Amino acid sequence: MDHPTWLLASRYHLDTWLSLLLVYAVATAGLLALAARALRASLRERRAAAQADASFNPGVALAPGEAVVKGTVEREQGADVAVRVEVEQEGSETESSGVWSHEWSETDRKVRVHPFYLRHASGARIRVEPGEDVQLVDALDGMILVDRKKRVRVAELVPGEQVFAVGELRRAPDPEAPTQGYRGVAQGYLLVPPPWRPMLLSSEPLGQRFARRAAFHRRWAVVAAVAALAFNAAFAPFHARLWLGETVDVGVTDLKRREAGDETHFDVSMRTADGVALSDEASHTDFVRLRGVQRIKARHVPSWPSASTLGPDVTVHSAAFIAVPLLGALALAYVLRAHSSRPWYDKKLVEQGSGKLPDSELAAQKPSKRPEGRRRETSSG
Repeated sequence: MDHPTWLLASRYHLDTWLSLLLVYAVATAGLLALAARALRASLRERRAAAQADASFNPGVALAPGEAVVKGTVEREQGADVAVRVEVEQEGSETESSGVWSHEWSETDRKVRVHPFYLRHASGARIRVEPGEDVQLVDALDGMILVDRKKRVRVAELVPGEQVFAVGELRRAPDPEAPTQGYRGVAQGYLLVPPPWRPMLLSSEPLGQRFARRAAFHRRWAVVAAVAALAFNAAFAPFHARLWLGETVDVGVTDLKRREAGDETHFDVSMRTADGVALSDEASHTDFVRLRGVQRIKARHVPSWPSASTLGPDVTVHSAAFIAVPLLGALALAYVLRAHSSRPWYDKKLVEQGSGKLPDSELAAQKPSKRPEGRRRETSSG
């Protein structure tokens, strides 16, 4: 009776559709899609960096529309604040094997905003109305110690500070501009939040900020692309069977059972019509069924005989299942790193250090740290 060759496959190999799904859909398309997403984000940040740097040219004329404006902070008459962010934190300390560590975790955030002015390099005085959801890119230089387990970190725009503001520039009446005869309030420039997103105020050049994010996303694009290449290189025999192979009749020349440690292998030796010797490993079930069978189907790769396999189908080793956790782990790591590497003003502020919580008197004597761009404090000892 003829052997049902359509059921024959190499040991530990998956069926054709599952093989194609893992290799091409998950490992190749999935990883390359992740790389493309990271690369697209990198290019977007690079364009933003270039636009921000170009906008800082003091010779560029002010014009209505979305803009990045650089100027010196001036408070509105009678105002005691321009923008002030207060981050309340509670402290906790833990001990493990005699080693103490502490953590300051954000419990509340308060933002005080008031219209203020930016003195542009051209001499123009631009009124800024940032809105309650403003993002302030500044160092948390200030600290208010309430008690040993409660403190407030403070970031504030102060008069005389150089600031870059991202918003929508328009012409509007300026209440502090000198009146012009019977026309009343003079026209000036007003900067308001851009459509559908908050205003961004930064005491550091925004080009640097965007460039750092572009580099971050570019690194992850390279990691995902390299992972896709490495996976496909590891399973190159599968690609050879698919694109260079052919299904042929082969003669069974030998069946050999061998022991290797605690594992038993079932080797099948074959020969093609033109005399090329092939060998592969079968499952125990197929090995038993092949006894007495003289001819079977095999997937033969003429240019790479060792990549040839039992059975008529294009299959891959079950180790290709590694594609699923590989893609999942990289995607999760990318998302988590993108989240955790965000600066303090764009996430919940959590700072950690070694030792117990400092006493209020001692902590007040120490200069505050600058956590922007970092999730954890740098501790000594």
